[in-house]
Amino acid sequence: MSKIIFRLLLSFIVFVTVFILIRQSVLPESFGEKGHYRALSLEDNKARTPYYKGATECASCHQDVYDLQLSDLHSDISCETCHPPKINANTDCKVDPPVVEGTINFCAQCHKRNFGRLDRGVPQLDIKEHKGDQNCIECHNPHAPWELTE
Repeated sequence: MSKIIFRLLLSFIVFVTVFILIRQSVLPESFGEKGHYRALSLEDNKARTPYYKGATECASCHQDVYDLQLSDLHSDISCETCHPPKINANTDCKVDPPVVEGTINFCAQCHKRNFGRLDRGVPQLDIKEHKGDQNCIECHNPHAPWELTE
């Protein structure tokens, strides 16, 4: 019986030692210095290149579209939500925003009926029942969705 206990104890010690060695090799350098997270992650995030400048920067060149969008339902949505930038935020904007196709799938990301989401603020539609296979921008101005083009 003592051989079994000895082997079990030896196996446990080997397991714990291997676990500690692996843990030490995979833990980041600054983990645990200021709580249960990697302290240098803040510095890493500060060093990242920002890509979004914000709607006020877009308005400096596209004031007419910005004013139209501010007067309607999409006023709380940043321009870059639908027009992801082609350049980073440190570069001067010399290009027009990417054209959004206004497809059903694109608009459905926010407007498709989702019974788990509250029906406040964002109109939820049964997309197929609403207009079938027609693209949304064939009828709606995306900067002022209540303004119909038909």
